Amino acid sequence: KKARTASVKKPADNRECSNCHCTSSPSWRRCEAGQMLLCNACGLYQKLHHRPRPWYVSSNGQIKVLRSTTNHQNCANCGTQDTPLWRRGEDGQVLCNACGLFLKQHKTQRQLHSQD
Repeated sequence: KKARTASVKKPADNRECSNCHCTSSPSWRRCEAGQMLLCNACGLYQKLHHRPRPWYVSSNGQIKVLRSTTNHQNCANCGTQDTPLWRRGEDGQVLCNACGLFLKQHKTQRQLHSQD
């Protein structure tokens, strides 16, 4: 009998993301037009947002996601600016995670307690 040999894939050491220039990714993607090679993070971001993923290189050389500091939001119910996730109310108002979840569960706005 003829011995079977498994095809050995060579590691693609020369891959580089066309957007953030990283060389390591769990999987590689192509842009929507198919020309640019993208890392998994940039490919997923571009697929969802239809624009390149914003990034910067930190002082220690790591690639970091650029988070906008000009887009300050306030919760329409409690006024907070700090939340792990922004949500939308039934009529489109911006809500913090706590107020959004409360509204979803109780179908009414979360009451704010005064600190008297």
